Amino acid sequence: MNKHSVSVVQDFVEKKSNYFSIITRRFVSEEKYKENLSAVEQGLVCLGIAKDTIKVFEKRSNFIIYLGQKLTKYEGYELPLYIGHKKKGLPIPEALVEKCPTEVTALIEQVSGRKHINEYSKELRQDALSTEILLAIHSSIVAARVETLLPDLLSDVERLGFASIKEALGKIPSIYLEYLSPTSLAKLLKKLAGMLRDLKGKMEGELKSIDLYATRIREQLEGLYLETHQGLRDIIENDVVQGTDTNIITQKVSNLFSRLDRMFLGNIYHLKDYQRRKRDILDNLGQEEGFKRQAEKRSVELRKPLSELYDEYMFIRKFGPLTKDENRNFQKLLTQELEGLYRKKSRSVSLLKKFERRGLISVDLDIDTLIETYHSFMKKIIIPEYVGHCLLDLVSCLPPADDEAQRVAIDMANLKTVFLAGQNILQLIEKDDEYPREVVEYVNKCRKCATILVYDIRGSSYMGIKLNDAVKEQRIKYKFAKEMAQVVKKYEGFLLKDTGDGGLVWFSENSGSLYNYLYTESVTGKGTKLRYSICSGGECDIIPATDAARRAILCARDMVMRAEEFVRANFVHYREWFADVAERTLELDGITYALLPPEFKSLFRIGIGIASGVPDRDVIFAANSYGDPDLVGPILSDASLYSRERQPGRSVIICDLPTLLNLILNVENFEYPIEEKDFEKYCKTLEGLRKTTHGYCLSDLKISILPKGIHFLGELNKNKAIIDARIDDFMIDEHRNLYDDDKRRIKMLYEVLTL
Repeated sequence: MNKHSVSVVQDFVEKKSNYFSIITRRFVSEEKYKENLSAVEQGLVCLGIAKDTIKVFEKRSNFIIYLGQKLTKYEGYELPLYIGHKKKGLPIPEALVEKCPTEVTALIEQVSGRKHINEYSKELRQDALSTEILLAIHSSIVAARVETLLPDLLSDVERLGFASIKEALGKIPSIYLEYLSPTSLAKLLKKLAGMLRDLKGKMEGELKSIDLYATRIREQLEGLYLETHQGLRDIIENDVVQGTDTNIITQKVSNLFSRLDRMFLGNIYHLKDYQRRKRDILDNLGQEEGFKRQAEKRSVELRKPLSELYDEYMFIRKFGPLTKDENRNFQKLLTQELEGLYRKKSRSVSLLKKFERRGLISVDLDIDTLIETYHSFMKKIIIPEYVGHCLLDLVSCLPPADDEAQRVAIDMANLKTVFLAGQNILQLIEKDDEYPREVVEYVNKCRKCATILVYDIRGSSYMGIKLNDAVKEQRIKYKFAKEMAQVVKKYEGFLLKDTGDGGLVWFSENSGSLYNYLYTESVTGKGTKLRYSICSGGECDIIPATDAARRAILCARDMVMRAEEFVRANFVHYREWFADVAERTLELDGITYALLPPEFKSLFRIGIGIASGVPDRDVIFAANSYGDPDLVGPILSDASLYSRERQPGRSVIICDLPTLLNLILNVENFEYPIEEKDFEKYCKTLEGLRKTTHGYCLSDLKISILPKGIHFLGELNKNKAIIDARIDDFMIDEHRNLYDDDKRRIKMLYEVLTL
């Protein structure tokens, strides 16, 4: 076994976490970079500007620049530095301007920040255009082009792999769906429907089968009712009337209703499955009609984004000038669009007078001049604006501005420290091969897990001794446990056991649904809650979850908060419950409370232990020898041991390393326990912190998690099994067990604190 640093595990977990995936996409998206670079290159060609002017951005997946150094430190990267200054609103040195291509910087300087075509009314009017007229020309050209390309599209569709109309339409470029005529859309839909004919036939056949099965189940349920009714009548008429032994009667009734429970609920769940599948099939079969209705409702959006206008214009240019047939179709479509403006008496009609051409007996529009004006406006205004915008988006800048939101600044500092390398020009670190194989496997196994939560009520034994009243003790514990159960259900946990002085809960992908499937609940006439197991022993697979640890920890957090509320709400009853302190004045926040025995201060505080693992290896869920659903596995005893941790006068939550890893890998946001606000100082502090065993703060979840100690798994003496200590290195075997330097099998432990 090789020795590994704890910091290596932490580093790998953080880099593979959902949080860093989110902020990386937000600040340094490789896909967005490629889209922007492609848009810039197309725009430069359209404007007649050499692509060499942006050579510095080629053969890269991102461009991140750290501002603030001398100009000589950025030699060869002057254009990105210029963009960085522009984005941050910094003055641009003359020496920097001289080293940048003026035709490119002119595009950057032209950017106005407007993102929709209707925001350019002033510029449009200068060319005797309006938003309506420009979009009429634009849509007519695009429509004429896509109509010509329809045969190629129909041919390409045959190579697409899809299992539904919706999936197929998702793979077809949206420009076709937006601009094809109704007739052409019908041809496309017919093609898709024809390719799905066999699948559609299978679905329709399955639908008939589902209806048949559902009918049979309803008949079985009706028969079950009649059978139960008859069985109950037989018991009354043959056993009760004849005075059969009550134990035999009770057993017969119990068996009768137990069978009713199992058969009824089993059939109901099958019926639910059929109904769910039927809805899926009907939705699939209805997609064709849904697409037809959507196509009929298409309309021109006057707030059309520049990005869409730009992409569609580049699509037009990609295939060259309009052919004769395309031009003929274009003029026909444009005439229809403009006639629509005349009919609705649009204000844009007055602008068309500039393009009128008088003949001997009529007045016609000069279509050639109109389209030339359209192209001129696109190249003069829209393309430079959008290319300049994309140039700005190509570059990400650090450090953040002084007025940047604190959370955004912290995210950027975390990204720089964990994921970026370099000095002035930064690069994303994307190498996974630097991590040992066993570390990678250990962490990846924790991405999905099952989590066990054991809670222990403090002072329950002391309370029993002091009360010396079983009825009163049961009433108090019932009241407290009921509050805990409500919290568990909120987070879809499976409340397996209520032990009187605590409980056992587990979390997985199916813990909530499985609980509802295996138990039925009722309330007696006296208001007592009862639950009945209908477990048949075959429905007990645990499905690991990405959010098992998160739900368990949030459940523990709320249980602690609910326990504190229970103390505050019921402290006044201590006088009633505990007669030997009746002579004292009990005040929750007063001096008298401080003088109470430690056992009273701890009463109804709870200890919670949380442990996570892989189903089958670390825990299984199956029927026990009594036929009740039960858990077996080493992480149960681990969680139980952690729940015994005590702190004077407060509740405690302890979790193991797999629980922490599952949480950190999957939450959308976490923070480091650093209070420094200055960007540079924060980054430096974080660099040092990440070299040590450290914790995390999750302000969104109102918790922090800090290193607590070490659990020696081979130590049978529970009092010696856990120590308050930290380790910096450990070893991992082929079974993903951790060992310290003395080759003792261990788990690292963490304490969850509420914020």
